[in-house]
Amino acid sequence: MKIVYIGAGSFRFSIFLFSDICRAVEMSPLETWLVDIDKTSLELMTGVLKNMAGKAKRRNGIEIKVHSTTDRIKALENADVIYKSISIGIQAPEWFDIYLPLKFGIPQNSGGGSGDLLRSLRTDPVVADIVRDVKKYCPKALLLNYTNPMCTGVMTAKTTAPEVQFIGLCHELFGGMKTLNKWYNKKMNGKVMDWRDFDIEYAGINHFTFLTKFEYQGKDLYPELRAQAHQLVLKKFNKRGYNFHLLEKYGYFPYAGSRHLAEALPDYDNYFNYKIQSPYWKFPVIRDVSGLSRMRKWFYKFYKMIDKGLIVPKPRDTREKAINMTLDWMDSFTNDNNTNHVVNIPNKHPGLGVIVPQLPEDCIVEVPAYFKNGEITPIKNIDLPEEVACLVRPHAEQQRCKVNASLGNSLESCITAMQHDLMANWIEDDDKIEYLTKLMLFYEKQWLPEEWSEWIPTSAELKESKWWVSPKELSRKGNAYLKIKFPPDERLRKKAFFWDYI
Repeated sequence: MKIVYIGAGSFRFSIFLFSDICRAVEMSPLETWLVDIDKTSLELMTGVLKNMAGKAKRRNGIEIKVHSTTDRIKALENADVIYKSISIGIQAPEWFDIYLPLKFGIPQNSGGGSGDLLRSLRTDPVVADIVRDVKKYCPKALLLNYTNPMCTGVMTAKTTAPEVQFIGLCHELFGGMKTLNKWYNKKMNGKVMDWRDFDIEYAGINHFTFLTKFEYQGKDLYPELRAQAHQLVLKKFNKRGYNFHLLEKYGYFPYAGSRHLAEALPDYDNYFNYKIQSPYWKFPVIRDVSGLSRMRKWFYKFYKMIDKGLIVPKPRDTREKAINMTLDWMDSFTNDNNTNHVVNIPNKHPGLGVIVPQLPEDCIVEVPAYFKNGEITPIKNIDLPEEVACLVRPHAEQQRCKVNASLGNSLESCITAMQHDLMANWIEDDDKIEYLTKLMLFYEKQWLPEEWSEWIPTSAELKESKWWVSPKELSRKGNAYLKIKFPPDERLRKKAFFWDYI
């Protein structure tokens, strides 16, 4: 068994994957290849996995050979399974993802909206290169993706090499269902120990998916959940007040964390109300890029202790489910395996047709699925009620627009994608949005495809505009990067949601 991990220097995902690998005795003997373009991070994480593998061998006898390389092709040859969690430029370009749109009154707390588009433009060309290599060197391999933006990454892979089994993973479902499990036990006097005992179905797109079915032992729990929704908002139940507000308003529960949901519905998180939030829920006011950089440094200090053998985590089952999916994939070739997994895959399936009929067939959807003969298979066609389908559809339609920009080579396609983004478009000023696109491309030029440099505007061209934002205005000095320079038209305030204190 040969597995490859591309992006092994990931400071948040790697340690979870390593813990899972080291308890997967079913995969032993195992050959593991770690890949990263950052040699320093790669060497550190290789030492971490080797120490953890040594402890795993002593505890449960699992044999894990650990290799590392910056040469992706060397690692991919004859690979069985590939895991991927890459971040082009890490936090450096994210500074511009977040704080340039803020200058124009477009707040982002998780990297959605304008920043999400730029992250797609940086990441998707690399995804295309990776799947081309997979197609050439290990075409039958299973590729499980944790890289965001999830939808455009999966669409890019399927556009470039549709025969490669490229599946997007996300753990937002688990947190949402733990909240509902807690609700059932506390408010309904239930005794459910594991949320997987509920009978659920769901559909939507990554970070914006709604439960369409919520039952236990044949009883529909939605009527009672809807009846309690308002009080659950007021009580900020399990810190998910926003989720319960959307349940009350639209009738269905979205399970992602509120920071993701806010960016899908900009009426709730915009220039006029992002600092004046509801007392019953809280979004991060603005994404703290510096905080993420500090977190990365702290994690690497922890990893250096593991590398030196001062502490060595034991094998365990973590919140990430890549290894669980791998084991089910292996088992599905010889046995019937109906374990459901939350996946991001194309909406059009060869066996079922359009999985979610209310969304474009040319989009990536998040649905439950299982492995059958090595192929990921949706459990069924799932209808998304129109009450929420109308909210999800614009984002689903935007996916192809973003991928066209990522895989294209034109300024026009990038501008078009930005103008169709719901968070950017909320300010209702196409000229500003066009200039913002050019500005972000300019500041992030070093992380974008080299051939794009021919048409990305220069600083001399951009400085001619009244909307120019200088490096000084993006600096940390005096918190200049947080100051809004071009606020949206005051008349837009009427679109913003403010909680009715009644």
